[in-house]
Amino acid sequence: MDLRLLELLEELALLLELSGENPFKAQAYARAARTLREYEVDVRRAVAEGKLRELPGIGPSLEEAIREYVTTGTISLYERLRRQLPEGLLELTQLPAVGPRRARQLYEQLGITSIEELEQACREHRVAALKGFGSKTEQALLGAIQQWKQSRFRLHLHVALQEAQQWRERLLALPDVTAVIPTGTLRRFAETVEELAFLVVTPQLERLRKTLRKELPTVTEEAESRLTTRGERGVRIRLELTSTDNVGWMLLVTTGSDAFVAALWEEFRARGFEPTPHGLFRQGTRVPTRTEEELFALLQLPVIPPEIREEATLLARIRQQGVPPLVSRSDFQGMLHVHSRWSDGKASIRDMALAAKKLGYRYIAICDHSPAAYYAGGLDRDRLAQQHREIERLNAENLGIRILKGAEVDIRPDGTLDYPDEVLQQLELVVASVHSHFRQSRHEMTARILRALEHPAVQILGHATGRLLLARAPYELDLDAVLETALRLGKIVELNAQPYRFDVSWEVLRRWQDRGLLIAVNPDAHTVAELEYTELGIMLARKALFPPEQVVNTLSLEQFQKLCARQEATDR
Repeated sequence: MDLRLLELLEELALLLELSGENPFKAQAYARAARTLREYEVDVRRAVAEGKLRELPGIGPSLEEAIREYVTTGTISLYERLRRQLPEGLLELTQLPAVGPRRARQLYEQLGITSIEELEQACREHRVAALKGFGSKTEQALLGAIQQWKQSRFRLHLHVALQEAQQWRERLLALPDVTAVIPTGTLRRFAETVEELAFLVVTPQLERLRKTLRKELPTVTEEAESRLTTRGERGVRIRLELTSTDNVGWMLLVTTGSDAFVAALWEEFRARGFEPTPHGLFRQGTRVPTRTEEELFALLQLPVIPPEIREEATLLARIRQQGVPPLVSRSDFQGMLHVHSRWSDGKASIRDMALAAKKLGYRYIAICDHSPAAYYAGGLDRDRLAQQHREIERLNAENLGIRILKGAEVDIRPDGTLDYPDEVLQQLELVVASVHSHFRQSRHEMTARILRALEHPAVQILGHATGRLLLARAPYELDLDAVLETALRLGKIVELNAQPYRFDVSWEVLRRWQDRGLLIAVNPDAHTVAELEYTELGIMLARKALFPPEQVVNTLSLEQFQKLCARQEATDR
């Protein structure tokens, strides 16, 4: 999948809207990007084999544009529109309260061509006077601008992993490079990433340094054997050059958090070593270390998984108790909270089930939206009954994976559920989630969710804080009170593995792991490809130190069904 092409098509859709083109034309380019992403198309192969037009929504104009990209690396229509429109106008559309239509209005009526100019106009209250804006929108814009400033060069984890792979391949193609290892926050699976760091292994440090200066004109040398530049999305790229006999040390000191690495250094000093940023020394002589395993052995410690190297206090705990038993991908049996075409998913139930089976899962819960989510094609009672009949037919085919009848049920503003009890009783799994009225007070939102948790039909609380990483802050909520209630009632809290959510955060979950909280790592998948978001969620569950027995996806089908039935019986 060519990420740059997807970006070009998405940006081209925005540019067409900004320039006043027919909105249907703009939407066609946006749909094409979604199609290529959802079908995971190898674009170059599709062009070579003449199969682009077989994809939904790809007509002659789009085929020509994609062919042009494959041949030239760009699209002439995109380049022309970028020249015609002010450079900062496209950036304006990144603000959630703006979008193309409002960006064009701000440009035409106030001459605003950048986010900085928009901020100034808001502070001077010129935006509030525009038709369709007002003082509340003006304040919302100022909030959105602050959020944008904080996240401007940060990447969602899945995007960071994709871009890191591209950089890794690019660096491996250079002469004198023997290995390229991602490190830093990316290796620790941070929820969002502001820097892509790589350990670049070479037998020719000086020669490679010269090559990098030639290949990356914007590269700067910040320290001995460290070079930095910027990626296409503006994210910082850090290259740590090292020799083969120093890989272990450099990987160790560049992976952990500052606090974790500082604690490690104290351990080394206590054993007579001299740790430095570029090597481990003893009596002035550098200690060769090809692997991290050698270094942990020097400290008489087990190898600590990279993703949990966060708090300094973890070292003392591991020295006393060993590495905690962490959940792993091989433990997983159930795929929970998955959408289909019945609501806002992009694949059939059959396709989602067979894809989950191919990934090794034994059961899958289809959890399409309830009626309140009308914007997402939420199912009324009649359509839900039709869906259940389809699931029964599919299960009768013995597909090799059991399909559970579930639903993602809206929690209404007063805390009641969006289906009546007689419908809820027909479901094998109920994921209760908030999708509206995010501006309720802290007291109102907390009471709303607590009331939902008390309902006997609810097994899982979905994306509890409502946050969207780099876009929307969590709503006001006493999260500790919610998790305390979930723990008391034996309810399951979702770790939503959609990389735009990762809700609840691993930091919060780590605080509650010792108390026995149960979680479900759910992809909230709307396409077949998104089923694999579970892999990211598993890494975050590991960061939160969750063992298999506290992650309900590890249960067999029979065990999971018994757990859900026991919850409902207990509540009643």
